[in-house]
Amino acid sequence: MRGVAPRHALWVLYADTLTMAVGFYMLVPLLAYHFLENLGLAVAVVGMLAAIRGAAQNGTQPIAGWIADRIGYRTAISGGVLIRASGFAVLGLTESLPILVAGSILAGLGGALFHPASYAAYAAFSAGRDQTRVYATRELYSNVGFVLGPMIGGLLAGLEFRWVALGSATLFLVAFVITVVGLPPVSLAHGKERAKIGAALRDRRFVPMLAMVGTVWMLSGQLYLVVPVRAAAVLDGSFGVGLVYTSAAVFMVATMLPLTGFASRHLPPGRVIALGGLSLGAGIAVMGLWDSVVGLVAGALVFTVGQMLTQPTVNSLISQFAEPHSIATYFGAAGLARAIGGIVGNLAGGALYTIAGGGGALSTAVWFVFVGVGLAVATLLWTRGPGGAPPSAATSGTQ
Repeated sequence: MRGVAPRHALWVLYADTLTMAVGFYMLVPLLAYHFLENLGLAVAVVGMLAAIRGAAQNGTQPIAGWIADRIGYRTAISGGVLIRASGFAVLGLTESLPILVAGSILAGLGGALFHPASYAAYAAFSAGRDQTRVYATRELYSNVGFVLGPMIGGLLAGLEFRWVALGSATLFLVAFVITVVGLPPVSLAHGKERAKIGAALRDRRFVPMLAMVGTVWMLSGQLYLVVPVRAAAVLDGSFGVGLVYTSAAVFMVATMLPLTGFASRHLPPGRVIALGGLSLGAGIAVMGLWDSVVGLVAGALVFTVGQMLTQPTVNSLISQFAEPHSIATYFGAAGLARAIGGIVGNLAGGALYTIAGGGGALSTAVWFVFVGVGLAVATLLWTRGPGGAPPSAATSGTQ
């Protein structure tokens, strides 16, 4: 594919993103409750199932991205959503632990196949356009799904949980139809130009980028640990968690495009990500130090600003580093970096939060650690971060 890609292709991808986000968020937030309350599984077993799903997805993304570059993005996305649909259906329709393990693996492998392919397709079909804005729009639709999914899932759960799983699987089947019918094929390179497995990990220009992705994700991953724990503590219950997540998602939907557009026009990518990293660390600190509903919401919004600045900018940079025939391979490697950063961040965040709960001077000092990490990341990226696409990168996003 050369020149400007068909405009409808991006709208197909946006529709895919929205449909899959609704399907994901209507099921996954309720899975732990279903396993614990309806199936009577132990907490350790529930954690194991979540870990299996995460490992199947994140650990295989480098290989899945390479496969996507070989077979084509439309094929990889459509195959991935079918596999995830089957996995999600299994998770809601069985009580057998071995089958639940199989369902978790299927759900993870499906995500591994379509995630790098989807991000690569955005790069391929945004040729001649502002890629940062394209990825920001993608995040916007994902957050619309984040708002709608739990509401739909909660309504279906009032009937019976299997309807939640079947509804989620059905939406991924809808995404399959949207992809197959609406997404144009991408002409991938062949012969010597075909993607090589492990190419991204051997690219010396890209390895520092992977380190940056993992480090930023150490902070961004706190969304799934410190944020819900603080919300539950301040607002006393699951309602508070939902309120904070919904407020953040609505805020992101309302401000994502103006904020990212302003930042990309006035600052190079490295400095945009630097400000995002500082906002992530500061938002966590505000939530921990300002022990009130106002402080919780204010901190969550500052944290959300960090997400809005980092996510689309990082995705745009990744697509620029990759050669035209290896974009999904590079996104797959970045997915692995995110996974490692998330694991380190969650382990460190859990340890720090445990210290914070012990009282005394250390309980206050802990929150400044997050600010310190954010400041260190920001300083490094502000002074030495990428100013744009590397000289040999495929800046046009063509395929």
